[in-house]
Amino acid sequence: MALVKNISIIKKNSKTFYLASSFLPHDVKKNVLEVYAFCRLYDDAVDLNIDNNLDNLQSKIKHLNLNDNVIEQIKIGINSDRNFKRYNNINELIQYSYRVAGCVGLIMCELMNIKDTEYKFHAIDLGIAMQLTNICRDISEDLENGRVYIPKTLLPANSISLKDENIYLAINQILILSERYYESALCAIKYIPIRSRFSILLALRLYQAIGKKIKKSKNKYLDNKINTTKSEKFVILISCIFELLFMHLFSFGKNRHNQKLHEALKDLPFANEKI
Repeated sequence: MALVKNISIIKKNSKTFYLASSFLPHDVKKNVLEVYAFCRLYDDAVDLNIDNNLDNLQSKIKHLNLNDNVIEQIKIGINSDRNFKRYNNINELIQYSYRVAGCVGLIMCELMNIKDTEYKFHAIDLGIAMQLTNICRDISEDLENGRVYIPKTLLPANSISLKDENIYLAINQILILSERYYESALCAIKYIPIRSRFSILLALRLYQAIGKKIKKSKNKYLDNKINTTKSEKFVILISCIFELLFMHLFSFGKNRHNQKLHEALKDLPFANEKI
């Protein structure tokens, strides 16, 4: 019953993530859905100021024996939306993205039993890339809720309107930044357990495609939330099969993580240290 409820939550909130997660091994998928449901429901509880439900939510994933300190970082990130203040610069945006999504990458490593510290840095990068994409896609919805995640250095105006042409320019810069994190994550796909590899590659390519679609649509997407169509998803899925085969046949030496991507995270736990 709990599994059915978790599937319902993820299908409602993220069809893209649901599609990618459907290719995970059953045992991993079940646990991933539980973590996703926790993050989603915790986020909703914070938005609605339902404090008495937060501890109860965390107790539902206690049996997974996840790193409590990583979970705490996720909670700090989500709770920062409660009394939201605009970020001053891109570093603060990256720090937020690390907490709410990069740390989910660390949790994914635990669930897939990945021990390689170097890969965990790449997993953080995938989470950051996806969160930056989500921020760019959800700009209209967030603005309605009184939140503008675009840093002041990219969009200084105190009163922001969707008619402001500078919004697209700022979002384009964030999407360019996200590509650096996607590239880092892609370098480490071949180190994921083979049964989970396709799912993670598919998630990467699907979210990356959303960012590219936003770029092409320019200001048009501000009125309609951008998503990939069923046919686009199918094409990406097929291309991932061939891409994974190519990785398997032509696997080269191990890629070292670019620590410059984590310069903004130097004072945060786990981002630059062995876990």
